[in-house]
Amino acid sequence: MTSIVKLEALSGAKDDGPLCYLLQVDDVYLLLDCGWDENFDLLYIEAVKKRVPYISAVLLSYADTSHAGALPYLVTKCGLTCPIYATGPTCKMGVMYAYDWLQSHKAVEDFSLFTFDDVDASFERVQQLKYNQTVSLKGDSGLQIVPLPAGHIIGGAIWRISKAGDDEIVYAVDYNHKKERHLNGCLFDAIQRPHLLITDAFNAQYKQPGRKQRDEQLVTKMLRTLQKGGDCLVVIDTAGRVLEIAHLLDQLWSNKDAGLGAYNLVMLSHVASSVVRFAKSQIEWMSDKVMRSFEQGRFNPFQFDHVQLCHSHAEVDRIRSPKVVLCSDISMECGFSRDLFLEWCSDTKNTIILTGRSGERTLGSKLIRMAQGQQRGKSSLVLEIKRRIRLEGAELEEHRARRLHEHQEEARKKMEANRRRSGLAGAKADASDSESDDDDVIASAVAAVQKATDAVTAAAAAAGAAAPIASTPRGSSTGGGGVPIPTTPLEAKPFPAHESHSSTAVSAYDIIQKWEHTQKASFFKQNKKSFPMFGYVEEKVKWDDYGEVIRPEDYMMDAVAPPVVASNGQSGVANGGLNGVSAMLAEAKIKADPDLAAEAAAAAGAADSVDSLLAEEEWPTKCLKYITKLEFMKRVIMMKNSSPHFACTLITLTDDRVMCRVEFIDFEGRSDGESIKKILSQIRPKQLIIVHGDKAATQHLADFAKTVVQGSIFTPKLGEIVDATVESRIFQVALSDALLSSLSFQKVKDAELVWLDAKLLKRVAEDGTRDEEEDEPEEEPEEMEADEQSPGGPVDEMAPPAHKRMRSKRAADRFLLDALEMGAIPPHQAVFVNEPKLSDMRQMLQAAGHPAEFSAGVLHISGVASIKRNDAGRFHVEGCASEKYFQIRDLIYKQFAILEYNSAQNVVLSDMD
Repeated sequence: MTSIVKLEALSGAKDDGPLCYLLQVDDVYLLLDCGWDENFDLLYIEAVKKRVPYISAVLLSYADTSHAGALPYLVTKCGLTCPIYATGPTCKMGVMYAYDWLQSHKAVEDFSLFTFDDVDASFERVQQLKYNQTVSLKGDSGLQIVPLPAGHIIGGAIWRISKAGDDEIVYAVDYNHKKERHLNGCLFDAIQRPHLLITDAFNAQYKQPGRKQRDEQLVTKMLRTLQKGGDCLVVIDTAGRVLEIAHLLDQLWSNKDAGLGAYNLVMLSHVASSVVRFAKSQIEWMSDKVMRSFEQGRFNPFQFDHVQLCHSHAEVDRIRSPKVVLCSDISMECGFSRDLFLEWCSDTKNTIILTGRSGERTLGSKLIRMAQGQQRGKSSLVLEIKRRIRLEGAELEEHRARRLHEHQEEARKKMEANRRRSGLAGAKADASDSESDDDDVIASAVAAVQKATDAVTAAAAAAGAAAPIASTPRGSSTGGGGVPIPTTPLEAKPFPAHESHSSTAVSAYDIIQKWEHTQKASFFKQNKKSFPMFGYVEEKVKWDDYGEVIRPEDYMMDAVAPPVVASNGQSGVANGGLNGVSAMLAEAKIKADPDLAAEAAAAAGAADSVDSLLAEEEWPTKCLKYITKLEFMKRVIMMKNSSPHFACTLITLTDDRVMCRVEFIDFEGRSDGESIKKILSQIRPKQLIIVHGDKAATQHLADFAKTVVQGSIFTPKLGEIVDATVESRIFQVALSDALLSSLSFQKVKDAELVWLDAKLLKRVAEDGTRDEEEDEPEEEPEEMEADEQSPGGPVDEMAPPAHKRMRSKRAADRFLLDALEMGAIPPHQAVFVNEPKLSDMRQMLQAAGHPAEFSAGVLHISGVASIKRNDAGRFHVEGCASEKYFQIRDLIYKQFAILEYNSAQNVVLSDMD
C-alpha cells in the first residue's frame, strides 16, 4: 500500500475501556468509534477535541455506549461537524442506548454533560448505510468505506476502508461469527489478505460454552429460583443483546412443557416499548430464519406474547411475584439493574444473573469475578449509593417560598417595564378603540402580582391558624372549631415594593393611572378622556385559523396531594403546608363541620396560588449520596460429573443478614479466543494492530499472530501512534507558493500528473524561520520520521514523554519543496503515462475512421502505419511519413499524458495513485 497509514489509540488500548481510535490515511483522518463509559473521562474527550478540526469522518461499529456513547457530547459541545456513518439499526438503537443511559443518570443525580436534545441533534447527523454499500468520502482522497455484517448486536458493522487500486484496511472489533436466533454471524469471505487489520483482544483468552449448554443453564437457574418463590433479575443491555434473550425467553414461555407459563416475564428499561417497536421494523437486518418466517407466514418474532414491557420501578412492583425481570444497565453502575439488585439482594430466594462483562471497576464486573470464584473467601464491597428524593417539610416550603419570590420579582420587573412603555405611548393608547397589547400585558402582570401577594397573606394566615391561639386578632372571629375566620373588609392591597414580602410594603395601589401630563396634543379633537380607574381588563376571545384558541390550563384538574402526617401523628397546616390544608378540608367534610370546612376551603383556595406557580414544573427534588458496605462469601458446590461450581452469596449489613445468589451466564455474543485465532489464520493480514483488551490478552494474541502475519504486529498503548506505512520512502512535504503556481497538471483517468524539478528545504519554525538546502531527502531520515502525529494542536501536558517529544519535533520541523533557478533545471525526454491495450487502440481508430486489423500481434492501420509492443512492453509505431500517418499518430498521443520538458516551468509528480 503506497499510502501513509497511522493509528492513534485515544481510548481502549491494553484495557477494557471504551473504544476510540484515530486512523490516518494520507491526509484523511477517520475516527473509529467514540465510546464513553460511566467514568465520563474528560481527559480522553479533550484529546479527541484537539483533533476534531482534522477529522474527515466518523465510523460507528455498534450502537452501545462503548462504541457511540460520546457522540452527543462531541457533536454538541466539541464542534464535531464531519460526516458520521453507521448502519440504520445502529443509528436508531444508538438513540435508545443514549436515552436510557441519560435517563438512568438523571434519575439519581444532576447530570449536565448532555441532554436529550443533544442526543437527537447528534444522531440526526448520522448518514445511514446498508450492508455492502460502498460510499466514497468527500474530497479527492479516493477513499471508500463499506460496512459488512459483524453480528454481536443488530446493525453491527465491520468497516472495510480502501483506496482505488490499493490494498484494504479492515476495522473489526467485537464481532461474532456464530449464527444466533435473531442475527447472522459475520463473514470474512470478502476479506482476503488486507494490508492492515485492526482487531481487538477482548476475548483472546476466553472460552465460551456451547449455545445449548448456555441456554440450558439459563433456564435451569431461572426455573429453580421461580419454583422457590423468588424473583430472578437478568442484567442485560438496553437495545442489543436484550433482543436475543427476550426472543429466547418468549419462546420458552410459549412452550407448555417448560413449566414457565405460570410466572411473569418482564422487560424493564426507560425505552423498552421503543426498542421492541424498532426491532419489529428491522426484520431485514436479522437472520435468514427470521426473514424467512416473516416472508412466509408474516410471523414477527418480536411480537411478544409473554413479555410485559415496563418503564418504571413502580410498574414492576405492581406485577406479582415470582417473576423474571430483564433490565439494563449491563455495568450496574446506574439504572434499574443497580436499583433492583440493591433491593432484591436481601432475600435468599432471589437470583441475580449477569449476562455480560463491563469495565474493570464497575459493580457488574466485581460481581462476575466473585461469582466465578476468582476471589475466594470472605470479602467486602463498598458502594456509593445515589438517590433522588422529593422535597418535604421545611425544605419544600423553603423551595416554594423561593420560587414564589422569583415569580414576584419577575412579574414586578415586567410590570414596571410595560408601565414605562405604556406611559410613553400616552395618547395613542387612549385614542385606539381596541385594547393594546401593552395594556393586556400590564393587566396580566398586575393580576399575577396581586394573586401572588394574596397567596402569601393567606398562606401565612393558614399557618398561624394551626398554632395554639392565645388571643383572637382584631377584625376576626372564631368559628365552631376554634379557628379564627378573617372578617377584614375588602381593601386595596399594596404591591410589595421590596424584595422580601415579609417586610412592610410601601403604599402603591393597583389603580391604573394614566399620566395625562405626558400625553401629546393631537391635531384631531378627541371626545374621550381617561380617568383613574380600578384595573379591569375585558378578556377577549382569541381566534386562529381553526377557531377559538383553547387554553389547556382551563380544563386541567388540580391534583390533591396526600396529607402529611406531623410528628405527633396528626395532620396540620403548619407541619404539612398545603397538604395539611387538604387534610383539614377532608377531615371537616368527614365530621360535617360547616365552619371548619368553610375555613379550610378558603385557606386551601388561597394557598393554591403557590402551587400554580409550580404547576408547570416537576415536583422539586434533591440528590443524596451515601456509602454502604456489602459482604460477600464464597461457597463451593460440587456437582456430579462436573468441575466445582462457585456461587456468590451476598450478605447485607442489616440485622436480618439475608443472602441472594449471583450467577454469570455468557450472552455477550462475541467470538471467543479459539475462533479469533482461526479467523486470523483464514484472512492472513499483512499487518496487524491489536486494541481493546487487557495486557495479558493483547500479548497472548500478538504471540499467536506472529505465526500467521508476515508483516508488523502493533500493540499500541494509550495515546501512542503506530506507523503502519509499508513503503519506507514515502514522505510528506509542502510546496512553496512559487512552485505551486507554476505547475501544469495532465489529467490521466482519476489522477493528475506533472513532472518535478525542485530543491528540498528544511525550516525550523520555533527558533525562527531558517531554511537549509538539502541535496536528497534521504539525508534527513530522522527529521522526516518525526512527522508521525496528526497535524496541529499544542503539546498535550497529559501525554506520555515520548508522545510529547515526537509531537514537539513534528511541530518544529517543516520540509518544503521550492523552485530551482531557471538554468539549474535539467532537461529530460518526454514521458508517456498510460498503458492502453492494443484492442482498445483498434476500437478507437476504427471509430475515428481508420480501419485497423491484427496480424501476428501487430496492429496494422489502413496500410499506412502499424503498432506493436517491444520486449520492454512499450508501444512502437512505424509507418510512412504522410498526412494520414500524422493524423493516426496524433490520435495515439491523445491516449497518453505526455510530460514534456519545459524550461519555463518547474513541475512535480503529485496526486498520483
